[in-house]
Amino acid sequence: VADVVAGEAGTGGGLVAVANVGDDLFWTGHPLAQANLYTAGRLAWDPRLDPGVVLDEWIALTFPPSAIGDAELVGRTLHEIMDDSWRTYERYTAPLGVGFMVHPGDHYGPDVDGYEYTRWGTYHFADRDGVGVDRSRASGTGFAGQYPPYWAQVYESPERCPDELLLFFHHVPYGHVLHSGSTVIQHIYDTHFAGVEEVEAMRRRWSTLKGMIDPAVYERVEQRLDEQLRCATEWRDQINTYFFRKSGVPDARGRRIY
Repeated sequence: VADVVAGEAGTGGGLVAVANVGDDLFWTGHPLAQANLYTAGRLAWDPRLDPGVVLDEWIALTFPPSAIGDAELVGRTLHEIMDDSWRTYERYTAPLGVGFMVHPGDHYGPDVDGYEYTRWGTYHFADRDGVGVDRSRASGTGFAGQYPPYWAQVYESPERCPDELLLFFHHVPYGHVLHSGSTVIQHIYDTHFAGVEEVEAMRRRWSTLKGMIDPAVYERVEQRLDEQLRCATEWRDQINTYFFRKSGVPDARGRRIY
């Protein structure tokens, strides 16, 4: 990817980023979201940088030791909260690369069938037997064939396709066994419960920093994490309930699904 961005893999090259900035006091709305904008700029100049190192760079610049209580604790805690946060979001929203399940228009909050029957197209094709979009050359849209030969073969096969992209390229039964050893339906349940638990852990970690950083920043992040927990819970309950009713397969761990 770095070679493509830098133009070393052939002609051209380049990087495009979409940034949600505005007139909010914290510019990006969420004080910690500013790390994304910083990282996009750093990777534009050097796409081979380690994102984890860039994150620590941003933390040190944004929360300098002279302005906080325990610099080591603050840096470590922020890294723990932010480093895998995008995967946390994926866990409680769209599973296995299935695509948009958001409310049309504002794209905020869950709406499993929000775009499923609109002119913009469908994303998950869930029915009583399975879920996912068949983009194979053999029986679907043929989109998988547009990749370079090696990856076209990987994506063409439900057995070889990476778990994280399976439902983007294939419509499979709920009982399909992933490389992880879990079935598709159990993966959906497990990740959505895990996503909420991870947000709860993020809130607990953030609470340990009270009194160590600027109160205005602390309070805004606290508010954002409260909202994220509300959202994650809503996503978990709606997505799990939808697929439980579609599939009729109960959670193997017996957790509450409405």
